[in-house]
Amino acid sequence: MWRNLSFGAVVPALVPLAAMLLAAGAAKADHWLTYQNDRYGTTIDYPGIFKMLPPPDADDGRKFKSADGADFTVSASYFALDFTVAKYRDFIVKHLDPGAVVTYETRGKNWFVVSGTVGDKIFYEKHLLSYGAQMNEDFVMSYPASAKQTYDPIVARMAKSLRPGKGFQSP
Repeated sequence: MWRNLSFGAVVPALVPLAAMLLAAGAAKADHWLTYQNDRYGTTIDYPGIFKMLPPPDADDGRKFKSADGADFTVSASYFALDFTVAKYRDFIVKHLDPGAVVTYETRGKNWFVVSGTVGDKIFYEKHLLSYGAQMNEDFVMSYPASAKQTYDPIVARMAKSLRPGKGFQSP
């Protein structure tokens, strides 16, 4: 059958199939939701591939998991440590999981990011000092290194969306 078709006839026939497959893969991460913590107001956008787990007793954040082994936590608290962004970064790095290797860091005036690997996973953490450093708001994600191409753009969008908000116990 394929012998009788020219290359010019096969390529146009495959284009709609390729477009459909690309759209199906993109749709998985194109359905985005917004989580806002009632207590502190911390807000983040996330793809619908993540399922929200029950809240902790303190209601200071939430954990989410995907079917392929990725997970993330978004949380907030009053910032009792009285650190600068640089000192808070040092504290976080000192308390990373054993075996964690930091491969990327950046920071702004009131936030910082550390990312790297631990075992066969990639971790990404964004920490934000808000309300004049009265609160810290945190986004921590881990995903299989084998899914890096899938999750890197998702993490970038989620990190960009992390923001303080108004909750019943925010300043």
